[in-house]
Amino acid sequence: VGGGGEDDEAPPAPPAVAAPGDEEEPGAGAAEGEEKTAPPMAEEKEEASPPEEAVARQGEEEDSFGQMKLHEDGLAETEVTTAIGYNHLAETEVTTQVGASTAAAPSRHSDAPAETDIASAPGASASAAGEPNAEGGDVKGEGEMLLDVAMAVVSEADMDKYRKAYALKQAVISGDTALVRGTWLFRHIREGNPLPKRQDCPPEALWNPSELVEVMNTSRSIPDGMSVPIVALSFGWETDEHPDPTGAQMRRVCCVVKRCLEQCSDVAIFIDWCSLWQQPRTEEQRASFERARQSIDLWYAHQMTWVWMLTSSGEGAANPAYDECGWTFFHRAISSLNSHYDMLLDIGRSVERCFDYSSIKEACTSDRGPPLAPAAFRDALAAKRLPGAAAEGEVDRAFLVQRYLHTFAAVMGAAESLAYVNQGFGASEAKQLSASLRWCTSLQVLSLDGNDIGEEGAASLGAALPQLCHLQGFFANRCGLGRMGAASIIAGAKDLRRLGGLYLSSNGINEEDAGTLEDAFLERHPRSVIRVS
Repeated sequence: VGGGGEDDEAPPAPPAVAAPGDEEEPGAGAAEGEEKTAPPMAEEKEEASPPEEAVARQGEEEDSFGQMKLHEDGLAETEVTTAIGYNHLAETEVTTQVGASTAAAPSRHSDAPAETDIASAPGASASAAGEPNAEGGDVKGEGEMLLDVAMAVVSEADMDKYRKAYALKQAVISGDTALVRGTWLFRHIREGNPLPKRQDCPPEALWNPSELVEVMNTSRSIPDGMSVPIVALSFGWETDEHPDPTGAQMRRVCCVVKRCLEQCSDVAIFIDWCSLWQQPRTEEQRASFERARQSIDLWYAHQMTWVWMLTSSGEGAANPAYDECGWTFFHRAISSLNSHYDMLLDIGRSVERCFDYSSIKEACTSDRGPPLAPAAFRDALAAKRLPGAAAEGEVDRAFLVQRYLHTFAAVMGAAESLAYVNQGFGASEAKQLSASLRWCTSLQVLSLDGNDIGEEGAASLGAALPQLCHLQGFFANRCGLGRMGAASIIAGAKDLRRLGGLYLSSNGINEEDAGTLEDAFLERHPRSVIRVS
């Protein structure tokens, strides 16, 4: 799922037989007996830049939405103003210059609240939905304008960093973020010790950066042997003073670590309490923390990292539960953008009785919802609780909106393949996905097999398809489309010049209607493949 694998690997070509992930995901693929024909490739996509070139560019473009260069002349010095869409900040306007300093530090990992930087598009403050512009047309909604600016400033290097190993290696080598040794964590927690913050971690607890980059796993499977997988742990802090004072949460984590260590020599884990400098900080530690926080999304959104979500809080938690907390909501949202289906695990489920890591994956693989467009993320975040004082919580909220905007633009803009096979989607999820597809500017393959999308969901997808100018393969087998739903998809795809295959089988369409729909499509795409039934 998703473009990119090994650091030196070229992006995968569109599938010849079935949608990506069908060989791996249980129940994926077309129905038995369906004909499978490779969609012809209309044009060859340009080769991705080698990692060393991307590294060079990375040095020129800051890894922050607030600091990145604008690539459109008209926006270079634009000062923009927007109203923040939180209920309790509805009347607050934040003015900033694109290219100014980055957002304030989040209180969960930071010092005191600082001035917030929320980047927006020119005119966003007047962009209420439906307001006419000077030319008489409709002005885009605030969320769309925010994302348009984000897409304008996200470079190719930013897109590469969430799918290439060099970005993880850079983050490790910098030393600003420390990763915990799984072998040490397992021994430490088994002995009944509390989890230490970074300042108190003994040297043997943390990976030496030079050693880790040599053994880091860069595939999408837990390796057998010496290669070390990178894991990002998402869990709620039980108190502001200590995230796991009783050790209950880490004991559950260590059940998974134990099974993981049966397959590999060790594991490197991002645990914010141990991986980032905590308060009180020295001036040097504060500067290191400020650099690390701008890449906190990397550990959760990268396609080569595993994400373990501990969705069950320990007993007596004083802070919000996992599903109510803004920080963990952010972790889940960015982890779900384009992760492989079995690399996002909900270890809050029962893991104690799992006998190996494969059984843990089977029990804990989390269904991925469709990606949230940034405006939808912002609105959902408004209902989440954030630890700390009210002012600190609002600084956190603004920071999370900014980092999500940047991450969404980079991950979705780079995605060459999206697969949501057998994920239980209905019409509402199809609508949510459709709202994000506009920004998938590199998308070549979209697979939705086995979801109950129906006619209503198909109409939303059909309306979004014309924007996917690089799309080469679309799969919606067994989606309950019916004749009208299939017609909506075909109408939306009629002008996609690169589309080589459209697969809409097992959707309850009779032979006569299927033939009519196929003929209509082939009039515009005579060399393409279409299957309707």
